[in-house]
Amino acid sequence: MAVAKKSVAKRAVISPARTGVDWKSLYLYAVCLITLMVVLFSVISFINGILGVALPESTYIDPYATTAVKPDAAVLAAQESNEQRRAVRGMLGSLVTFAVAAPLYLYHWRQTKTI
Repeated sequence: MAVAKKSVAKRAVISPARTGVDWKSLYLYAVCLITLMVVLFSVISFINGILGVALPESTYIDPYATTAVKPDAAVLAAQESNEQRRAVRGMLGSLVTFAVAAPLYLYHWRQTKTI
């Protein structure tokens, strides 16, 4: 006696087509783009600050100054010190920006993987 196997036809499940905008993924990708750009600009600013500390710009001496006295070494050293201080402050600001934007980017990027 032969046992006949019953063939079961598998039905494909057809989901209805989405119409409109998927606002959640649009929001997530937009936040990822913005935070990634902020991270990149903060890295560039940090590198610029490193160059500002390592290679400070030359001090400006006004050739048309009314006084005939040229600035002495102490004034030039103070100007260079101020330039380096500004560069360090810029580097710290870049680090803070990076520390805020990078976790926001990572969180939202992980959220896009769950969509």
